[in-house]
Amino acid sequence: MNIHVLYAVFRRNFVSYFASPTGYVFICLFVLLGAIAAFWVPDFFGNNLANLDQLSFWFPFIMLIYIPTITMGIWAEERKQGTDELLLTIPAADFDIVLGKFLAALAIFTVSLLFSLVCNYFVLNNLASTDVAIALKPNLDLGLFLGTYAGYWLVGLAMLSIGLVASFLTSNITIGFVLGVLFNAPLVCLARADAIFGTASQEGVQEIASWSIGEQMRDFSRGVLSLAGVVYFLMILVVMLYASMALIGRRHWFSGQRRWLQVGHFFVRGLALVVVALGMVLLFRHHDVRCDVTSEHLSSLSPETRELIAHLDTKRPVRIEAFISPSVPEEYVQTRLNLLATLDELRAIGGKNLEVIVHDTDLHSDEAALAEKRYGIEPRQVVSNNHGVYSVKKIFMNVAVGCSGGSKPVPPMFIDQDTPAEYELVRSICTVTEQKRKRLGILNTDAQLYGGFNMQTMSPSPNWRIVDELEKQYDVVRVDPAKPITEKYDVLLAVQPSTLGIEEMNHFIMAVAAGQPTAIFEDPAPVMSEVAATSMPRKAGGTNPMMQMQQQSPKGDIRRLWSLLGIDFPDTKVAWQDFNPYPKFSEFKNSKEFVFVDTGSGAKEPFNSADPISAGLKQVLFPFPGVIAKRNISDLTFTPLAVTGDRTGTVDYRDMMQMDPYRGPRLNPQRVQIHTHEQYVLSAHIQGKVELPALIDEPFRNLEAKKEENKPIRGTVNVVVTADVDLFSQPVFALRERGEITELGVHFRFDNVAFVLNILDSLAGDSRFIEVRKRRPAHHTLARIEEKTKGPKQEADDAREEFRKKYDEQKQAEEDAIKEKLAELKKQKDVDAMQLSIQVGMMAEKLERERESKMAQLEREKEREDNKIENKLTAAVGQVQSRYKLLAVLLPPIPPLLVALIVLVTRRTREREGVAKSRLR
Repeated sequence: MNIHVLYAVFRRNFVSYFASPTGYVFICLFVLLGAIAAFWVPDFFGNNLANLDQLSFWFPFIMLIYIPTITMGIWAEERKQGTDELLLTIPAADFDIVLGKFLAALAIFTVSLLFSLVCNYFVLNNLASTDVAIALKPNLDLGLFLGTYAGYWLVGLAMLSIGLVASFLTSNITIGFVLGVLFNAPLVCLARADAIFGTASQEGVQEIASWSIGEQMRDFSRGVLSLAGVVYFLMILVVMLYASMALIGRRHWFSGQRRWLQVGHFFVRGLALVVVALGMVLLFRHHDVRCDVTSEHLSSLSPETRELIAHLDTKRPVRIEAFISPSVPEEYVQTRLNLLATLDELRAIGGKNLEVIVHDTDLHSDEAALAEKRYGIEPRQVVSNNHGVYSVKKIFMNVAVGCSGGSKPVPPMFIDQDTPAEYELVRSICTVTEQKRKRLGILNTDAQLYGGFNMQTMSPSPNWRIVDELEKQYDVVRVDPAKPITEKYDVLLAVQPSTLGIEEMNHFIMAVAAGQPTAIFEDPAPVMSEVAATSMPRKAGGTNPMMQMQQQSPKGDIRRLWSLLGIDFPDTKVAWQDFNPYPKFSEFKNSKEFVFVDTGSGAKEPFNSADPISAGLKQVLFPFPGVIAKRNISDLTFTPLAVTGDRTGTVDYRDMMQMDPYRGPRLNPQRVQIHTHEQYVLSAHIQGKVELPALIDEPFRNLEAKKEENKPIRGTVNVVVTADVDLFSQPVFALRERGEITELGVHFRFDNVAFVLNILDSLAGDSRFIEVRKRRPAHHTLARIEEKTKGPKQEADDAREEFRKKYDEQKQAEEDAIKEKLAELKKQKDVDAMQLSIQVGMMAEKLERERESKMAQLEREKEREDNKIENKLTAAVGQVQSRYKLLAVLLPPIPPLLVALIVLVTRRTREREGVAKSRLR
C-alpha cells in the first residue's frame, strides 16, 4: 500500500467536494431531511421521549437519496473528464486508488453526519431540559444518542461502498446516482418484507427482514453496540471493495474468449467472498457480543436472567410470540419500548433455546386474527389522555410463551403500564420449561384466599389475585392447621393467623418455632378484606353457608406468637401518616390511614437498602396498617423492611369503625387521630434462635434432648411479619392493574405485589427473580414541552373542576327544590289522606320530569363546555409543539449554511486577489 498515493487520492476527492457550493447544499439537505424525520412527524411529540426513534425509522430511506449524491461522481466524473487514464498510470496499486476514493467519500459523509449530530444534539437536549438558557449539560441519554449515531455511521459505511460500485459502472453522473439508488434499495426495502412477501409465513418474513440495513441498525438505535451488527456492515464493505477492485481492474483483463474465462474467475471468487461474508454474519449473529451504552441500561438483561437462559434445557426450546401494536398511546410508549428491548435481548442471548417472534399487530389485521385463533388474544381497551382529550383505544401488548412438550402452558399475558416485562417473561419461561419449583404452603385461615361462598352477595367469591400470582411461580399447596404441621415447605404463607382456633394456633406456632420459614401478614384493621380484625372475634359463619348457624370456636392467643418472635404488635393500634403522593384521588385524600412508604414520606430510609426484600423498591401502599416494635429483652435479629416517616400518629380500631345498620361496619368520620410523630415499622424480618414453647408436640422435639428434662430445646425462626393484609387485597390489585385514572391525572406506581413476592422468595431461598422484579428502565422525556404545556393543562383541569362543581350544585339544588315542594304539599291539613297521596304522587312525577329536562339541558351544556375546554387546550398545546417543531427543523441547517457562506466568501476573495495580482503584472 502506497500511503502517499492513497492520501493524494483522498485529499483530491475530499477537497473537490467542498470546493463547490453544491456539496454544502447536499449537506444542508441531509441535515434538513434528518431534522424533519426526527422532529416534524407527529409521533415525536406524541411519544414524549427524548430519542431519535423517528429518525432511525426513516434514516435508511434518507440515506438512499443522500449516499448516491456523494458516490455518483467518485469515478464517473473521472471517466467523464478523461482523467481516469492519468490516475491509473501513476505508480500505485488499484487498491490504493479504490481505498483512497472510498475514504474520501466516507470522510465527506462523516462531516455531514457530524453536522447532523451537533445540531440534533442541541435541539433534542434542549427539549429534554427545563433550563431557561441553552442547555449544554446532557439532559438526554447521551449513551443512547451516541450509540444511535454510531449505527448511522455504520449504515453510511456500507451504503457508500455499494454506491462506489455503482459509480465504477458508468461515466454519466446522473446514471451513477440512479444506479446508486437501485443498488442500495434492496437492503433498505427488505425492512418491509411483510409488504413484499405478504403471503409468506411470518417467521420467514421476519428472517428476510432481519437482513435489511434498518433491522441491523436497530440495536444501535436502542443504545446497544452489537458485534454482529458491526460484522454485518463490515462484510458489505469488504464485498463491495472487492467488487470495485474487480471493476477498476477490467483494463488488465484478457480479450476475446479468455476474457470471459477471467470474468467467470472473478465471479467465482466474488461469490466465494459473499459466502464467507454470510457465514461470518451468521457466526456472530449466534455468538454475539453486545454492550448496552445507555445511561439507564434500557436494553440490558439482569445477570439472573442471563444465567437462567444460559442453563435452559436445550431439548425443549421455548417459543415466545409477541403481538404488539405499532402505535400506542403515550402512556404505553415506554412499556412498548421496554418490552421490545427485552424481547430483542432474549433473542440475542437465547440461541437455539429461545425462539422469539414479534408481530406488528394492527386491529383487523392478519396478525390480529392469528393472535385470536392461536392464543385467544384480543385487543385491550385503554384510556388515553392526549392534550387533555380523553379517548379509548384498543391496543395489543400481549406475549404468549410456550414450550414444545411442556405440560403446563402459560396463559397469554398483557404487559400493562409499569409491568416489569423482563420479570414476566423470565417467570413464564421458568414455568413452561418445568424447572423445579419451590413449594409454598398457604395456611388455611378465615382469610379466604381461595375464595368460597359469600353470604352477603349469595354468590361464590373468586380466589385472591395474589394466589394467581403465586401459582405462576410456586408449587402452591393448602396447609390445614387443624393437625400438626409436620411437612416442611420452602415457605409458609399465613394471612391473618389471629383467626385460627386454639389448637390451630398451637400447631402454627409449633411450625414457626421449629424453623419453618414463614411470611405472616396480620392486620388490626382489615378494612378492604373480608376477614376479622386482630382484636375482633371470628366472623360468624365466615363465607361458608353451612356454618352460618354454627357458633364459631374461640380464637387462639396470637400474643404467644408475638412473644416467641420477641415483638410487640398492638391489636387495636392503626397507624396513619400525613403524606399522600396522589392528592387528586379522593379515597387517599380523605383517609390518612392509607400509609405510603415512599422516599417523599420524610423517612431517611423508608426501605431497607441492605435487605434484598426491600432494596430498590420505590413505593408501597399499606392501607390501615398496624405497627411492629422489637421488645427490648429479645435476642432475635430484628430487621425493619418498611418504615414510615415522622408525620404520623395512631387511631384506635374500636374508634375508627362504626356500625351502619344498613351497610355494616363503616369508617367513623369523627374518629380521633392521635399525633405521635414517630416512625413506625410496618414490616420486619425476624431471625435467630428461640426456645421452643412448652406446648410443642412430639414430632418437633429432639428425642435425645428430651431425656434431659431440665435442658431447654432450642429452635430457629425465620419469619417476616407485615402489619397489613390489605396491601395485596383485591381493591389494591385493581388499582395496580388500572395504573392510571386519566380524568384525575393520577398514575399509580405501587410496588405492593413485588414486595410480597420478594418476601416469599427471600424466605424460600429463591433469589432468581428478586432483582429482576425491581427493574423498571426509565426513558428521558421532553421535559421542556411538559413544562411549557403544564400551565394550559392545569387551567383546563381547573376549568373542568369548576364546571363540575357548578354542575353538581345545580343538580343538588334541583333535588332540594323537589323535596321542598313535596314537603310543602304534604303539610296541607284539610285534604283527605288518599287525595293528598295522589296529589303528592302526581306532583312528584311532574317535578321529576321537569328535573330530568333541566338535567338533560345541563348535560348538554356540560358536554359543550368540555368540548370547548378540550379544544382550547389542544390549540394551546399544539401551538407550543408547533413552535418548537418549527425551530427544531429550521435551526439544524443553519450551521452548514454558515460554513458554506464562509467558504464561498473566502473563495471569492481569493479569486479577486488573484485577478488583481495578475493585472499588476
